[in-house]
Amino acid sequence: MTQQVLSLISICFCFAAFSQKAEVKLSASSTSVEVGETVAFKIESNIEGTHQVDNVPVTFINSGAISSGMNYQMDYNTGNVLVIYSNNETGVFTKPGTYKIGPAYIKSRSGKAYQSNTITINVSKKIHLNNNGQVTAQQRKDPAFGIIQCNKTSIYEGEAIVVGAKVYARFQPTRIGNYNSFVQRKGLEFQSLTNTSRQLQVHNDNYKGADYFSFEYDRNLVFPPGTGVFILEPFTMDLFKGFGAFSLRSSGATIEIKPLPGDAPDDFIGAVGDYVVSREIDTNRIKQGDVFQLTLKIEGSGNIQNSLEPELALPKGFVVYGDPIVTKDIAYGVNGAEGIISYEYNIQVSSKGKVTIPGTSISYFDPEKEEYVTVTTNEHPLEVLKDPSILASDSKTPTADEAIYKQSAVDLRLKKEVVSTESIFGTPLFWSGVSAPLICAFFFIFLVRRREQSADEIESKQAIQQKDKELNSLVATSKSMLSSGEDDAFYSSIEHALRKAFECKMEITDSDRILSKDEIYDYLGTLNQPDLTESVRGIFRTCEESRFGFGGSTDRRLPVFSQLESILKALKV
Repeated sequence: MTQQVLSLISICFCFAAFSQKAEVKLSASSTSVEVGETVAFKIESNIEGTHQVDNVPVTFINSGAISSGMNYQMDYNTGNVLVIYSNNETGVFTKPGTYKIGPAYIKSRSGKAYQSNTITINVSKKIHLNNNGQVTAQQRKDPAFGIIQCNKTSIYEGEAIVVGAKVYARFQPTRIGNYNSFVQRKGLEFQSLTNTSRQLQVHNDNYKGADYFSFEYDRNLVFPPGTGVFILEPFTMDLFKGFGAFSLRSSGATIEIKPLPGDAPDDFIGAVGDYVVSREIDTNRIKQGDVFQLTLKIEGSGNIQNSLEPELALPKGFVVYGDPIVTKDIAYGVNGAEGIISYEYNIQVSSKGKVTIPGTSISYFDPEKEEYVTVTTNEHPLEVLKDPSILASDSKTPTADEAIYKQSAVDLRLKKEVVSTESIFGTPLFWSGVSAPLICAFFFIFLVRRREQSADEIESKQAIQQKDKELNSLVATSKSMLSSGEDDAFYSSIEHALRKAFECKMEITDSDRILSKDEIYDYLGTLNQPDLTESVRGIFRTCEESRFGFGGSTDRRLPVFSQLESILKALKV
């Protein structure tokens, strides 16, 4: 009996489905939104099949939240049972404008397509409201609201802040969805704190005399770029209680970034925070011409990951051989980037005697004291022993002839009387006396030329090392200006970095020479890498367009900087 009833109901459903008029409806959760605000599109139809929405702009980014379902509705006018199929798609618009979306199409199993209505979405620019972090009266009336928590509201350039999201709700949330973080900004340097939990840990809390459920989320260490007022964008999320959800948009926050004082010492390494420096040398006695290891360690917290390599003050005759080996051990916490950077140098000594290596100094900016601080390592005494080969070449070896004439006159007279008919010319003794000074002279010239060649090689390596250091500085400068308003300075830094990279690759040691684009293109022709050549031409073209007033924009900076990094990786400089 039960099976017969179910069969009858199925037949009724099928009859109702075939007898009803096909309908497709397209709707949106809101037709007026801001850039970055979550919006959901829904397609409802009484026809089962595959769906498609036309005229969806490229500025709409799907958040990955796509769902479908089916439910039954009773049409009380006809008494028919309606089967409604729905499809939902959620995302955000990245640019303002008026967008006509649709129509949507449902293609049934029979192959016939059914068309929906169209809708118009007005997307406005994002309005930076409540950037002081204050919660409005309207937000407090909502079921939930969010704020951005910062450990500081005023910092110096290079200093880090700890930023996190906090949510207050009148209901106990069970989960969140469609979360858009406040740190999703191009060119922004940030690190997720290692002790941050993504688990929803809800507590009872009180805000301005009212009781709420609250939780903290997404704590990050942020290094804001540039100086002036830095705006942290509001975060958005869907807060769920069971299957129901409330979409909230938090207040924003502003951070004042103060410039560093202009009287920075010459040994300032760009570090902001608190640091110490130490130095170790693997010997206190070395032979002339040999190489020893000097290890310099910088330890502290702040923005140590962005600090520059210190300058070594070395006595005359001490030359850094090759690039230093750099080792970093850095962790990110509430005090910023904290750890140690170690530089291991190989240094060749050409002088001799007892020498004192002066201490290595670095300067950093202490934001608590609001002043530059200089710290220095101890001096190191070093005894350099003279090379034995140089000692041998300086000493004069007596020849065989001189040894003969040092004999006494009596011996000479006796020898002359005994061997009066023989001559020393052509004897082994004669050739030994002639060849000995020639051999000594040959080895002396060989050693001198070898030392001159070694000195030239060291000088060339130093020049390339200096250019490599300048390249790293230009890349760091370009990265720091990704979010600034200085188009000319940014693209100029990019172009200089590109030229400097080819100077390093082509081993141009002349510090005053600037490579032309034609020289670079000719060199690229020898590499036979068309993709690399096109990338280089593209960067030069973009920089020229910016210089003459077209094409330069903040949106294009990150792709250009990424393209520069790819070129540097391909050149391996």
